[in-house]
Amino acid sequence: MQIFRRVLMVGFAALTAVGGGCQDESSLVDGVFTEAEMTTVRTLGPLPPPAVDTTNRYGDDAKVAQLGQRLFFDPGYSGAIVTGSDGKNGGLGAKGETGKVSCRSCHLGDWMIDNRSQPNGTSLGIDWFFRNSPSLVNVTYYDEQFGWVGFNDDLWGKNLIPAEFVMGTDRSGIVHYLYKKYKAEYNALFSPPLPDALDPTHPEAARFPMSATPIGGTGPAGLAWKAMTAADQDSINRAYANFGKALAAYERLLVSRNAPFDRYVSGELSAISTSAKRGLKLFIGKAACNACHSEANFSDEKFHNTGVSQIGMYVLKAPDFDPGRFGGVDVYRDWDFKAQGAYSDDRSVKRDPIPAAGQVDVKLKGAFRTKGLRNVAMTAPYMHTGHMTTLKEVVEFYNQGGGTRDFAGGKDPLMKPLNLTATEIDDLVAFMQTLTGQPVPAALLQTPAGL
Repeated sequence: MQIFRRVLMVGFAALTAVGGGCQDESSLVDGVFTEAEMTTVRTLGPLPPPAVDTTNRYGDDAKVAQLGQRLFFDPGYSGAIVTGSDGKNGGLGAKGETGKVSCRSCHLGDWMIDNRSQPNGTSLGIDWFFRNSPSLVNVTYYDEQFGWVGFNDDLWGKNLIPAEFVMGTDRSGIVHYLYKKYKAEYNALFSPPLPDALDPTHPEAARFPMSATPIGGTGPAGLAWKAMTAADQDSINRAYANFGKALAAYERLLVSRNAPFDRYVSGELSAISTSAKRGLKLFIGKAACNACHSEANFSDEKFHNTGVSQIGMYVLKAPDFDPGRFGGVDVYRDWDFKAQGAYSDDRSVKRDPIPAAGQVDVKLKGAFRTKGLRNVAMTAPYMHTGHMTTLKEVVEFYNQGGGTRDFAGGKDPLMKPLNLTATEIDDLVAFMQTLTGQPVPAALLQTPAGL
């Protein structure tokens, strides 16, 4: 009998030890997350209001934002179309036509994505571009890396890239357009006012060529820029910077918050499904998505090579493929409109040092900035090539450890197979679908009167 009691006691102790090693569901947050996991979850939300951008003193000026909305929807300043409409490609006009392409042309609908160009991977504006047009909803939540490769470290400066690189115009052409169509509005908002010599009938109109830019090289626009005085170059640059700041003031209103995930983090436990909760646990655990998709915008704003193959008709092909950040640094370095540049309203803002020419880390070849995941379920197609059409494709891509061929550089060491099951992939997708916030106010998506 004593032996029998000892066996029972040993058995009970063993069971107690095993039970103590398991997580008691009653001690879990919502029956799913440990306290440590929930602490991590709370770093991802809820999404707060956008932070003030001190480099743009006009960033929260309502009247400047109204001008910015007009400029965003106005196609009048765009140059000659290179690839015209063939009735199938979604082209915006006939070859050679001008004034046909606006910012809105490639950022359409409620979620400001390109659903016009065909094929849909990359965008057809003046000509075919070699990357997908990302959504501008919540773009103001990026802190210092804007665009796929971080062409600039402030939003207003990034806004100035398309005009000179993809819209067939340049900074002098933009400023002339501001004088022609928006002189009164501009002068009421910005100081100093636009120079009177921008009037083509002015006796000194030759001071301001219709086309002039420092990135024009030895072409006519570049030579015209070099012929200008430093003071007149500064006048053009300052007005051009204000053009970008007005666009940014408008874009800062394109905010989508209060997603189901945010409500869940705030304590509404029924805001997301059981599948989504499992997906969230994977996101911060086994799948380790938050190693890059971190903080409330779900982006570390760093550059990673995930091995995205250059698939699509108009992407950059072999032998070099798309260099990503490796090539973008050179544009960033030479751009006049950085946060610490002459046209910033707060030059004390610190950004990462820019590598000198010839000293860009080779690891940045094929690397792209981590995209925020807010509203990601609404913003297909995916990747800079736009060749993935569903979130499930994206998760499957990461599950296999990224791509294996046809991309520049070498993959980030973080890219390893995740060994997710089919159910776990579905759960991750379910979680990402909870990141869709409330729509942007309809008035911000309407073409202003008179355009």
